[in-house]
Amino acid sequence: MRFNRSLILLTLMLTSSFTHSSHLLRTSYYSQNVAPQLFFDDMGRPISGILFDITHAIAEQLSMELEMLPIPRKRIEQSLETNVIDLHCVANPKWYKSIYLKWSDVIYNNPDLLINRLGINTLTVLSDYKKLKIGTTLGYIYPELSSYIENKNILPVISVTPSESYEKYRKNKISGFVSASIEASYFYRKIEDSVVHMNDNEIHCALSPSLNKETINNINTAIGTLKESGEIETILERYKKVPGSQLQMAQDYSE
Repeated sequence: MRFNRSLILLTLMLTSSFTHSSHLLRTSYYSQNVAPQLFFDDMGRPISGILFDITHAIAEQLSMELEMLPIPRKRIEQSLETNVIDLHCVANPKWYKSIYLKWSDVIYNNPDLLINRLGINTLTVLSDYKKLKIGTTLGYIYPELSSYIENKNILPVISVTPSESYEKYRKNKISGFVSASIEASYFYRKIEDSVVHMNDNEIHCALSPSLNKETINNINTAIGTLKESGEIETILERYKKVPGSQLQMAQDYSE
């Protein structure tokens, strides 16, 4: 079965490569890329955000034009494997099952947080609970919670985005929810909220298997240059406040 899959992937990659310009860098976005990863216009097209700025900065370093394609999250792996897109730059190897994907160097860290109103400060405390309702995001994998889900210590309540989980949390429909720290920084933190730092998620670009070694090296060189120059940190700092507002996110979950 794996042999047949490899042949299919190779055929699709070769077919796609005939129409792919060497000066065009193709990436993807989806509706679950909430603020501050992406901000959208009235037509649903990305216009700014961390993912937007970092991916454009990488393309600029490579002297390539960037094309952002709307692709559902569940099809990202397939789109990379079949050379529909070249890279997706808000990814972690733990989140994907494909053995064919290639990976860039680390761009930045974005830890997952378990936010709750029960005073839970460590994950091990979850073993004391039964069917505790915790908000999770559709399509996301949380290895740190797997055993607690299997043992029914927690009951995942799935939402399309972390923002929806946050709304359920504020309406007392769930006891807590999981969000990456950068995204959680746009949610208002109340004094009763406790936060568990679940991991140190390293964010990479997931790369198409069709990319050659030279291109991957160039992408990593671009990322290294952006990190060394402080551009990555500048982008992350830029979105610590709501764009167009003077309000700094002073009391956020990432602190």
